[in-house]
Amino acid sequence: MKKLWQPTDSNSYNENEVLAFQKQCIQHNKPQFLTNISLLVFIMLVCTLLSIFLKSIDNIESNVVMVYLLGVIIFSYLASGYVYNFLASLSGVLLYNFFFTEPYYTLEVYRHDYLITFLIMFIVGFFTSTLTMKIKWETFLAEEREQRIKALYVIGRKLLSVKNSAYLAEISAQEIAKQFSADVLIQFFNENNEIRNRYVAGNDLFVDDKERVACLEACQSGIPCGFGTKLFPKTHGYYLPIIGQSGVLGIIGVVFLPAMMPTTLQTGFLETIASQIAAVLEREKLYEKQAETQVQVQRERLRADMFRTISHDLRTPLTSIIGSANTVIDNYANISDEVKKDFLHNIYDDACWLNEMVENILHITRFDEGRVKLNIEEEAAEEIIAEAIGRVKKHAHNHQISTNIPPSLILLKADGVLLTRVLVNLLENAVNYTPEGSAISVSLSKRDENVLFEVSDNGPGIAEENLPHIFERFYSHPAKTYGGRRGTGLGLSLCKSIVEAHGGQITISNTKPHGTAVQFWIPAKEVHVDAALNSDSR
Repeated sequence: MKKLWQPTDSNSYNENEVLAFQKQCIQHNKPQFLTNISLLVFIMLVCTLLSIFLKSIDNIESNVVMVYLLGVIIFSYLASGYVYNFLASLSGVLLYNFFFTEPYYTLEVYRHDYLITFLIMFIVGFFTSTLTMKIKWETFLAEEREQRIKALYVIGRKLLSVKNSAYLAEISAQEIAKQFSADVLIQFFNENNEIRNRYVAGNDLFVDDKERVACLEACQSGIPCGFGTKLFPKTHGYYLPIIGQSGVLGIIGVVFLPAMMPTTLQTGFLETIASQIAAVLEREKLYEKQAETQVQVQRERLRADMFRTISHDLRTPLTSIIGSANTVIDNYANISDEVKKDFLHNIYDDACWLNEMVENILHITRFDEGRVKLNIEEEAAEEIIAEAIGRVKKHAHNHQISTNIPPSLILLKADGVLLTRVLVNLLENAVNYTPEGSAISVSLSKRDENVLFEVSDNGPGIAEENLPHIFERFYSHPAKTYGGRRGTGLGLSLCKSIVEAHGGQITISNTKPHGTAVQFWIPAKEVHVDAALNSDSR
C-alpha cells in the first residue's frame, strides 16, 4: 500500500485518526475498485471449485463452509474496506446456497434450518474479515510508527548539525519533501518580519498572491493557515508557523496531494519538525548573542587597555614639557639664550612626539569604529616618501636617512595621507630603536602589479621570539630605546591596518649582519613617467 502520511510524535493513535486515515486510503484506492471486484470473483471461484471437489469425494458440508470462510479471510487481507468485506461474506453465503444446498443451482431454501446456517456463516465471515482487516491496520500502523521514529531521528540529527539558517532551511525542506512526496517551502523571518532565508524543495507553487497572503497570515497570527484550515482554505499550500520563545520564526508550507486534506497525523508530524527547527533557530540566535557579547567585552577590554597605556605614555612628554617650560619661566633672566634654545628644542620634540601619538590613537579609533574611508587618489610614491622623511628628520638625532628610489616617477592610486602615516611610524621606530649615527634607508620599487616600500636600518635588530608579535596592538618589544621614548604599541598595529585596508601586506625581518627591514606592498595600477629626478631634489 502506498504511504500517504507520516505519523505524529505520539506513541498511540486514537480512533478518529485511524478512521480518517482509512477513509483517505479508500478515497485514494477508488481507481482500484475493479481490481478488488476481480480479486473477489477469482477467490470465490477458487473456493467454489475446491468445494465441488470436496463434495465429489463425499466430504461433509461443514468443510465447504470453512472453505468459503477461508476465502473471505484471504480476500479481507488483500483488499481493504468494510464494503468489500460485506460483499465477500454475502458472496460466500449465496454461492454456498446456490451450489451446495437443495434445491441445487437455485437460491431457494426448502429447509428452514439452512437460514440459521446462512446467517451464522455470514456473521462469522463478516466479523472474521473485519478482525483480519483490523489486524492488518495495526500492523501497518506499527510499521509506520517505526518509520516515523526513524524519520524523526534522522531529521533531528541533520538539523542539529547545521551551521547556519540558510542550510537549515535547505535541509528541512528536503527532508519534509522526502517524507510527504510533496512540494515544500521553508521560510525564515528576521525581527522585522522580513524574509531572511527561503528555500523550496520541488516546484515553487508558493509565489501566487493568495499563497503569499495565507503565508503572511500564518506568520502574523501564529496559527496554521491555507489548505485544510478555516483560513484561506482555497490555497494550494498548508502553512504552519514555526514558533519559538521570541515569537514566529518562520513558516513551513506544504502542497499535499490533490484533493487530499491534511490529516491530524500529517499536521502532527509537521508540528514536531517545526519545534525542532525552532530549537535550532533559537540556538543560533543564542550563539550570535554570545558572540556579540564577547566582541563587546573584548572591545571594552581593548579600550581600557588603550586608556591605561595612553595615560601612562602621555605623562613622560607632558612632564618633560612642563618641566622645561617651568625652568625657563622661573630662571628666564639667569640662563643664556643658548640654554633657552635647548629647552625650547626639547619642548618642540616632546610636542611632536605627543602629536604623533595622538594621530595614531585617532586613526586606530577610526579603524575600530569602521569610520575610515580611504581617500583614493593618484599619488606620486616619491612625494609620499619625501613628506614622511621631512616630518621625521626634525628629531632624527643625527641619524643618516637615505633613499633608494628608481629614476622613473611611480604613480599609484592610494590614500596618500595614510601611507605617509605608515612611513612616519616606521621611520620613528627605526630612529627610536637604533643609536645615533645609524643608517636608515627608505627604498621604493615595482614588482609585477605592486608597489613595494621598504624601511631598513643597521641597528641591533629584533629578537626572533619577538618578531611574531611586532604587529600586535599594545605590544612594545623589550629592546633598548636610544631616544629615551618607549612606544605605545599602536604604531605598527596601525601600519598593518592601513596597508591591509589598501589590499596589501606588511612584513618585518632581521637583516645580516645586523639590522631590521620592514616591507609593505600595495596593489596599484602604476604609470611610469620618464623624468630626470634624483633623490637629492627630494
